[in-house]
Amino acid sequence: MRTRSALVLAPFLLLAVACGGSAEQAPKTAADGAAEGGARPPECESVGARMKAVDDRPEGKGPADEMRSLAGALVKLAGELKKEPIETPDLRAAVDDLASEAESFGGKVQAMGSTFDEMQKITVELGAWEKKVTATANDFDQTCAKGPQAECEAIGKELQTIPRLEGEKFAEHAAALEKFITAMDKLQVKDAKVKASLGAMLGALKEGVPPMRKLSALLGEPKKLDPAAQELKSKVNRVRTICGLPPKE
Repeated sequence: MRTRSALVLAPFLLLAVACGGSAEQAPKTAADGAAEGGARPPECESVGARMKAVDDRPEGKGPADEMRSLAGALVKLAGELKKEPIETPDLRAAVDDLASEAESFGGKVQAMGSTFDEMQKITVELGAWEKKVTATANDFDQTCAKGPQAECEAIGKELQTIPRLEGEKFAEHAAALEKFITAMDKLQVKDAKVKASLGAMLGALKEGVPPMRKLSALLGEPKKLDPAAQELKSKVNRVRTICGLPPKE
């Protein structure tokens, strides 16, 4: 009997900011631009390099650090674009708009630094919680290996109803886990050692409920950035279109 096999705590990604704006490839040549309907402004080469640098920045050490890296890169991009010598009128206007939006969005991400830190902290806590639950499940298996088989088999069937904790629906996970624990607490267990071992496992499971609920609430905060991220994306696409590049999806 492997009671822990029913417990799956899937890894999750804290946040994927959909700014999607930085160029992911070297800007096209002037010939490419002309082939798509006209000569592209000569300043596109330099502007494209500035934008690409956001994607090419070093990865942060963890989600919170990665968001700070992104914010810093966007603020830096804004400053560089403002100083970029551009004489083509429509490109100048588009780049100024992009610089303003990048600076604004970068500032909003920076302002959420404490939220990202707390989310990362809880993620680490849930990782430790998962290990603790696994350890108590192993202990229960070992206790039952030496205990009353009929009673342990009956308990094992009930344990197989444990909810699968997959994805980022942490509020739902917490509610399902709490419901499962409440049902298991009502079991009448006669053997003292089995009862104690089961209690330890259920106690460990219960410890995961509060951080899951807290994480669920925190995950709603970064989603408030979505409208600004889409606006930033539209500004990026305007520059890309002027420079003869396809818009980002």
